[in-house]
Amino acid sequence: MKKDAIAKQLEEIKSLLKKKVDQANRYASKPLNFNQAAEYLGFSHSYLYKLTSRKIIPCHRPTGKVLFFNKAELDEWIFENRSQESGDRSQNKNNEEEDEPP
Repeated sequence: MKKDAIAKQLEEIKSLLKKKVDQANRYASKPLNFNQAAEYLGFSHSYLYKLTSRKIIPCHRPTGKVLFFNKAELDEWIFENRSQESGDRSQNKNNEEEDEPP
């Protein structure tokens, strides 16, 4: 009896995990709206608007007004800018060391 209960619970867990994965895959291909992109990035609406108006962050305006974002492009933008920023920090640190008198 105990084995049957464990097997049933295991099947329920598998089913829930499959639904979660299917849902994640379904939303991965859908574009994010402005609010979803701000939440995903952890940015305020005003900051995200500033980035889009300055064409710093990738976005799409198919109708000319409403903004949409591609999650893969946002991820690429995040990591692209992250590596540049960390490279800048190491350059600044090296420059500071060079500027110090012996």
